Amino acid sequence: MRVKTIGSILTTWLLVTAISASPAGAQQNGEAEVMLQAAMQKEQVEGRLELAIELYQAIVDRHGNNHAVAARALFYLGRSYEKLGNAEAQNAYARLLEDYADQREMAAAARSRLETLAQQTTPTEESGVVVRRVWSGRDVDVSSNLTGTVTPDGRYLSFVDWTTGGDIAVRNLTTGENRRLTGTAGPGYALGSAISPDGQQIAYAWVDFTSEPPFEDLRVASVTPAGDLVKPRVLYRNEDVYSIAPRDWSPDGKLVLATFTRNDRTTQIVLVSTTDGSVLVLKTLDWRLPVKMSFSPDGQYIVYDFPTTEDAPERDIFVLAVDGSREIPLVQHPANDWVLGWARDGNQILFASDRTGSTDAWVVSVAEGRPQGSPRLIKANIGNVRPLGLTRNGSFYYGVQRKTDDVYVGTLDLATGESLTPPEQIGRFTGKNYGPDWSPDGQYLAYLSSRDPVPSTGFESSGWVLVIRSVETGEERELLLKLTTKAFRPRWSPDGGSLLATARDHKGRQGVYRIDAQTGEVKPIVQMGPEATTSWADWSPDGKAIFYVSSDHASRRARLLMRNLETGQEKEIARGPAFGWAGSVLRSPDGWQLAFRESLMGGLKVISATGESRELLRFSQEEQEQGIQIGGVTWMPDGRHLLFSKGLRGNMELWRIPVDGGEPAKLGLAMVGLGLKGLSVHPDGQRIAFSAGGGVGPTSALWVMENFLHQVAGNN
Repeated sequence: MRVKTIGSILTTWLLVTAISASPAGAQQNGEAEVMLQAAMQKEQVEGRLELAIELYQAIVDRHGNNHAVAARALFYLGRSYEKLGNAEAQNAYARLLEDYADQREMAAAARSRLETLAQQTTPTEESGVVVRRVWSGRDVDVSSNLTGTVTPDGRYLSFVDWTTGGDIAVRNLTTGENRRLTGTAGPGYALGSAISPDGQQIAYAWVDFTSEPPFEDLRVASVTPAGDLVKPRVLYRNEDVYSIAPRDWSPDGKLVLATFTRNDRTTQIVLVSTTDGSVLVLKTLDWRLPVKMSFSPDGQYIVYDFPTTEDAPERDIFVLAVDGSREIPLVQHPANDWVLGWARDGNQILFASDRTGSTDAWVVSVAEGRPQGSPRLIKANIGNVRPLGLTRNGSFYYGVQRKTDDVYVGTLDLATGESLTPPEQIGRFTGKNYGPDWSPDGQYLAYLSSRDPVPSTGFESSGWVLVIRSVETGEERELLLKLTTKAFRPRWSPDGGSLLATARDHKGRQGVYRIDAQTGEVKPIVQMGPEATTSWADWSPDGKAIFYVSSDHASRRARLLMRNLETGQEKEIARGPAFGWAGSVLRSPDGWQLAFRESLMGGLKVISATGESRELLRFSQEEQEQGIQIGGVTWMPDGRHLLFSKGLRGNMELWRIPVDGGEPAKLGLAMVGLGLKGLSVHPDGQRIAFSAGGGVGPTSALWVMENFLHQVAGNN
């Protein structure tokens, strides 16, 4: 049996085996969920709001008896109407409250949106603010706010072309033509970039693999070369600087505004001379970075945002005089506020804030670096945008990146591959869930969920929540973690009292951390110095030791270590390339063996506690050329088999392979259009949890908001 689709839009979210093998009732529920995911794809990824509205309405009409799905569809229907500035949003929220009040979380969210809408006048209806999509697809690079800028005339966008391995490129926003400036990317790749005010030069960070060890330098190249490619010049290089992010150019083109992250992880706001590469340090911060920094049009000031306290993600906005004479608080509020850009008239600063309950665009007037009056709401519900620049005519360009990772739970006969129950998506939030792991007694499932309140700034990505879900009741507890990068797949301790994770704490210290399963309290087990990173940790079977990987920046080598938790003594098990262990190092149930992906496209290996390594699976040259890779790996409870996902990143299937030797066998679970990773098998050997989503990566889009500053000026 094949699931019916609405046109071609459901292919992205088609769960082949799960739905086709299910009975009629389960099939209807599966179809409702698939329809919802397809509608969300249209709304959140592609920006096709009118089509998304039709789909959300169809879900409510067809699957109204499925209260969980229908309530979510109505909420997203209201949100889509809000994005269009359509008053029908209120009707959608009101119907949710009237017909689906039993869905408490969605009802509370709808009630909150109704209250917000009642308190404000939507600017889009009165001012003619226009928001339109300029460029979308998987080749759009807006993964971080540090990746590029738009020229003041709105003609060009700088970005990193990952289709060629990381070359710096520009896009003509008028013709849609992309032009690569460097090539090919190796040995190295580009990161953040900024185009000069005249549109003739580009400053960008380059990860240089020819140096030993590799580090980033700041380069400048011409945007309009005589030939196809350019010969850049190195503007600044310093082995004590771990990371460089160019942010803006001074109006006269003589200075590049940048942030340096030094080897001790302190951050500096600096000005780099485009003539001789000399550096003026304006301010030294801790390890965290501003989301956005911009010069004032007269070149006298710099606006930036920064968290108010070390242990809180909320940001305020400040204006810093270029001559260092003063720093002025511009926006101070308990909410999250971060810079979007300085208007070219010099009199207004655009910023984002979540003070109304949603992320909205606001404007504050400014004179001589000081705020003038109260901020004014410009556009509601702009989302977690990546600011890319304001043009001379007042247009604001920004990026939107949508991730679609979710956690699924299903039941398989892992001996025959027969699907017993279809995988069901779990979790309160959609598109933000990762890394499930069953507790040793099988009563709980833990996974990560993102609540990042601002765009990622590189090292910093706060707002991670550890969710602990009861298998019996489905009730979920959320523990806000004081960790600022994703804790790579937390692992339950053998006694079920805590979880192990690798991440950074709020002071930027990378290491292995223990998370209390009841309180969420985070305590370090291993903390690395600035010269090294650690990843992929797991427990010993008795909980008295941990295994983890330590990678050294200088030697570009990694060590697999076992650490005694009582004595702190460490034993080296194996060494390899820094990027050689590309996936989780997972210990077997008896603790005598560790399994890992050698690389994404390299294969599977098992290594003993004494360091002896055996290869279980190796991809052929043809498979590597096709892009076949391994998505996730886990042990079966019997310790005799490994489960792994294999295929293209957008089309993964589940496989089983004997640890003692033998051919891999394909099981019945496939995810079409999705990745399949973060595998975890329940102690009963039948239930399986995994993360799926994203396909070949998150889909991004470039948008522009127009005709908003004119309205603000008219209100002054």
